[in-house]
Amino acid sequence: MRLIGVVSSLACALALAGCGVDPDAVPPGQEPPSLVEDEPAVLDLQASGIIVPPQSGFEQLEVPFGSSRIGTEATLGNVLGEPVDSRSEGGDCLLAQVQYAGLTINFDAAGEFVGYYATAPFVPELTRAEMLADPQTTSIEDSTLGEEFTIGPPQGAAIAGLFTGEDDDAAVAALWAGDNCIMR
Repeated sequence: MRLIGVVSSLACALALAGCGVDPDAVPPGQEPPSLVEDEPAVLDLQASGIIVPPQSGFEQLEVPFGSSRIGTEATLGNVLGEPVDSRSEGGDCLLAQVQYAGLTINFDAAGEFVGYYATAPFVPELTRAEMLADPQTTSIEDSTLGEEFTIGPPQGAAIAGLFTGEDDDAAVAALWAGDNCIMR
């Protein structure tokens, strides 16, 4: 994922009509298509959910926040493979979480997709200097999380993230949007 994709997708995300994911779109008796075996998945992380861009002959798949857990897991599972971990609500976090390699997706008590937390390979391979050169990216001063930043307009939905350090060549460590279990 490139920063350009994040920023341009952010603008597109705000215009999404909130289309859902239909887990019953595959005819009975047929296996749903999978990108996992063909090549690594590409995800377009947005402030309002996740888009799987067209790849390997598949059409674009959209998973906006508010999508059902069943549809979200079916769509992302076809692209990312089996989850590496799944846990129900518990402890200080009131969200159910499903983890794939590099991506955690969060669900509320009603079973709706409400947030994600991404690490490599789903974060941009750009330096801190490259990220902050974009006017849509803003460094968060005095964050208790570390070298935090946001991507998006000052008011409205945004993607948040962390750099690995404060040097210009620091990498992007994580991106998240929506509801997450991040303790400040």
